[in-house]
Amino acid sequence: MKQRWFFLLAIVLGVATPALAQSARDLEADRIIDKLWWIIDITKEYQPRFQAHVTLEAPDGERVALTLQGESARTLVHDDVIALDRKPGSQAEIPEQEMGAYVIPRLATWGKPRWWSERAKHEGQEISKTWKLYRLQKRLPETAL
Repeated sequence: MKQRWFFLLAIVLGVATPALAQSARDLEADRIIDKLWWIIDITKEYQPRFQAHVTLEAPDGERVALTLQGESARTLVHDDVIALDRKPGSQAEIPEQEMGAYVIPRLATWGKPRWWSERAKHEGQEISKTWKLYRLQKRLPETAL
């Protein structure tokens, strides 16, 4: 009896896992949405309808350009920190050029201090990696040519 349950569980996991797995593009969109973003450039257009072309920078230095439309574009403030949320009912496969149509910007709680602390944490990790590499290179004897 226990073998049947184990076999049934293995079949369910084998069939359900690929069906529930997210696509690479969906995972990329979620990764972008989970970061805090600093607005480094914004261009507003009022005709034919309100749009904002925004360049965002994450604490790790990644940059992304979005085009936001409607009320979400009106609420953006230059040099502020925002978080992105996925719009309800958005597609799983979001083309990169149209990602702005599927996200909602909102001001991040404790925006600037939190963004700077994330940046400092990332820079600290980079310095730590560089320092470890330097120490490793110092330990290894140089080979004569």
